[in-house]
Order: sequence, then structure tokens, then C-alpha cells
Amino acid sequence: MTAITITDAGVNLIRDGLSGANTSLIRYVALGTSSVAPSTSDTVLGAESYRKSVTSYVNGGSVGEVLISMYLGPADDIGDNIQEVGFFGGNAARATPNSGVLIARGLYVHTKTGLEGVTFTLDLTI
Repeated sequence: MTAITITDAGVNLIRDGLSGANTSLIRYVALGTSSVAPSTSDTVLGAESYRKSVTSYVNGGSVGEVLISMYLGPADDIGDNIQEVGFFGGNAARATPNSGVLIARGLYVHTKTGLEGVTFTLDLTI
């Protein structure tokens, strides 16, 4: 995956989580088919095609670091031409496409087969 862009909405969600106005928990990872470059002003993926719950949260070895991952198993999302990855959180984040706050977005070029598992990880340091 190329570099991840943290969105303005994501920064504001972290702020809101600290004040109790919203939850900053990242709940879903979404995949999409748009290859448009990420921007800090993004609020949704360019063309969301698949979404799955986060499968693990691990505190990293550095101060303020957390690793947030979603495992895409061999039976998940077969044949999808993945071009983008997004991490969504907030009180409104659901399994429904484009729900919640887009915290981070990056490009990733891969067509998913039924013979592989792929792990998508956001390595975030506050």
C-alpha cells in the first residue's frame, strides 16, 4: 500500500473522541475501486466496493503507536479490483458503505483471488 493520508475529518474525530463528543474507535476497513489520489479533504472512498470489521488492535512499540488491522480471508471479496483502502470510525460507522468518518485513505493496487488472505494495517502514531 502506498502512503496513507490522514483526513481532516479523521483528525477532528480524534479531537471529538478526546472531548467525548464522538468515539474515535476505528471500526471498519473499506476497499474501493477508485485510483484517485487521497486528499486530506476526503470524507468517503472514491468508489467503495467492500467493507469489513477491524480484526485486531495492537499497541505498537513506540509512544502513541497503535496498529489497526483487518484480515481479508481467502473467501472474502474475490475478484475485486482493489485500488483504495479506507479506515472508518465514529459513532455512525456501520457495515453500510460510506458510513462513519473516514480517518485514513491510501491507494493499493491488487485484484483479490480466492487463494490468498490479505491483511490491511494502519500504523498510526498520535
